[in-house]
Amino acid sequence: NVIAAGGWDIVHLQSYHTLVAPLTMLAAKRAHIPYVVTFHGGGSSSDFRNHIRGLQQRLLRPLLAHAERLIAVANFEVNYYGSRLHLNSERFVVIPNGCDLPQVNESSNKGEGTLLMSIGRLEQYKGHHRMIAAMPYILAHYPDARLRILGEGPYKSELESQAHSLGLAGRIEIGGIPATKRSEMAATVASADLVTLLSNYETHPIAALEALALKRPVLVANTSGLQELAERGLAKAIPLTSTPQEIATAAVQQLRNPLIPAKLDLPTWDDCARELLLLYRGVTGRF
Repeated sequence: NVIAAGGWDIVHLQSYHTLVAPLTMLAAKRAHIPYVVTFHGGGSSSDFRNHIRGLQQRLLRPLLAHAERLIAVANFEVNYYGSRLHLNSERFVVIPNGCDLPQVNESSNKGEGTLLMSIGRLEQYKGHHRMIAAMPYILAHYPDARLRILGEGPYKSELESQAHSLGLAGRIEIGGIPATKRSEMAATVASADLVTLLSNYETHPIAALEALALKRPVLVANTSGLQELAERGLAKAIPLTSTPQEIATAAVQQLRNPLIPAKLDLPTWDDCARELLLLYRGVTGRF
């Protein structure tokens, strides 16, 4: 057993969705090695996976309760998992992910027209289709508007079909940028007049935070970790059940009177690593 024989000081489990989670926690427990867990709840386009999440959490509850700490990447997770697992908030610690896109001069990257951007993997739950549906109504106010859907994934053909059926094929570009091309990603996001994330579920919306770091106005769905951005005054939020007309109205308002926070205190990946190291030291007392 790798865990039992490795001489580890601590085990850090990332995510609870697969069989890796119970096997890892059980092995660490049997080996008397302290362990911590980061949930990385995330969303899913699978109704089955979403349906069994509650059962997974109930089955894992004894092992999760034995963890030295449960790591949330956003504040809402403390109440969400605390209530579902019947665990006290003291069992949790919040350590956000980092937001480290390179800074760019966004004025030098502006193209022609009004550019809206929807960022995220091409999955149904990410909500890109909501922005496509809103585009005809946005074009009524901004005839030069274009939509860039920035991502890759299995839902691409459905999004392309939707755009074609609405006569928007020439107005919408769908495709991602390799994760290694950070400067290109930063320049592309900085060129947007509005960044949107209308996802069903986001734990810690790094794409939105990176857009905010680049001083782009952001429109989000009023759900999960996205809602926290609106509560902090960093983004505008709309209900997930908004109609295409309502989405367009909110987008137009953000274009005409953009909310761009004057001061941001966003975590970096160095901040994340530093907080994790402090947690490891507190749990083990060994380094």
